[in-house]
Amino acid sequence: MTDIIEIQTTCPTLEDARQLAHILLDEKLSACCQIGREIDSRYWYDDKQHRGDETPLIVKTRADLFDRIAKLIREHHPYETPAIFGFAVPFVDQATRDWIDETCTGG
Repeated sequence: MTDIIEIQTTCPTLEDARQLAHILLDEKLSACCQIGREIDSRYWYDDKQHRGDETPLIVKTRADLFDRIAKLIREHHPYETPAIFGFAVPFVDQATRDWIDETCTGG
């Protein structure tokens, strides 16, 4: 049985999130990408506190594709060090699991 995960990252703009989503879908690394509404982020970077508006991106995929997806995000993301988190999804409807497994072929 395939392990399903969701990967979460944030982008500086809606357009950046859309571009990443299209790349992931075109490469068959994600069955679905969800782009959220702008959020107010507060964070430490270069020893200073910062504030910025960001757009969240959630990627629905297989666990075995995490490293390839993280690499692709780093290559195409405008941030020097984008935050990339993967979360196991322990309960998945069988039809949803089958859809993700069949869709995410890894190109």
